[in-house]
Amino acid sequence: MKKLIFLLLLLIPLSGFSQSKFAGFFKPVSNNLFPLEYSMQPGLKIPGVWLFRPAIELSAVKLTWNGTTKQFDASALDQVGIGIGYQHFIDNSGTPYNNFGINGLLLFGADKGSGSVAFALTGSFLQYVNIGAMVNIAGVNAGTFGLLTGVTLKF
Repeated sequence: MKKLIFLLLLLIPLSGFSQSKFAGFFKPVSNNLFPLEYSMQPGLKIPGVWLFRPAIELSAVKLTWNGTTKQFDASALDQVGIGIGYQHFIDNSGTPYNNFGINGLLLFGADKGSGSVAFALTGSFLQYVNIGAMVNIAGVNAGTFGLLTGVTLKF
């Protein structure tokens, strides 16, 4: 019982600090993320802001390692999924710009009956470029490793 109380007391500060990171989680990033007075002062260094954001992934090209041929097999548009991202935003002339971030995603096979489920960890930078790695955790190819390139829709 003492351990449980001690653990809960340790989690109170963590939950207090993390609440602002989830503010507006299901809403688009607001244009007033950075105060206007910062952009009006030339030479002033504006700190970036880290936010948790939902992410939806459509794998454009997936490179799966084939152990028998000892090479990567390419497949296109065969997995979709959802996840959460931790994104860094900077000020770009008064509007927020996502310069880099990391996403954890749960991907599902797009083919009917494939039953494939994969966990992916992707990195995004320059707001549009997205690359990462994935591991199939269920289905026909369970335990296989792959590389992803794709489009992540961030809100």
